[in-house]
Amino acid sequence: MSQITTRKTRRVSVAEAIDKGWIPECDRRQRKRPVDRESSEQALLIDAFRLRYRELGELLIHIPNGGSRKSKFEGYRLKKQGTRRGVSDLFWPLARGGFWGCWVEFKAAPPFDAAVTDDQREWLRLMQQQGYFACVARGVDEALVILESYLALTPTPMILSENALALLRHYAA
Repeated sequence: MSQITTRKTRRVSVAEAIDKGWIPECDRRQRKRPVDRESSEQALLIDAFRLRYRELGELLIHIPNGGSRKSKFEGYRLKKQGTRRGVSDLFWPLARGGFWGCWVEFKAAPPFDAAVTDDQREWLRLMQQQGYFACVARGVDEALVILESYLALTPTPMILSENALALLRHYAA
């Protein structure tokens, strides 16, 4: 019968293994993580706008349509729930100037702005056809000018037909 001998081993850190020459030292410089300027700038926009216009600013919402998915199944599930390519980043359900609301496709300020995709252009076109103000804003400053200009428009009068009033009475909370 053969005997099996075992050696006691102890765990060592990567730094210790490098010091002992067991593994080669590699370049330890960390790669810089990419900065998502669009998200950072959009958060600044929302904060600034809500500070200036407390009540109406709370109505300005972000549509979380893009971003990465953890799995193909998550993408499938979100698509089944109504997620759609090209939907603008921001929606403000405030009727002004004859428009029913305001859609804004937000991009970071140049030179960090991304191109507007065909799907995004199509969404903006569809929203304009439905009576919404829809545009692209590049950077916080341009977005603030657009939103403040839209807010300055005369409120769109809400004229409801008898059928619309009946529907509202029946289903409104």
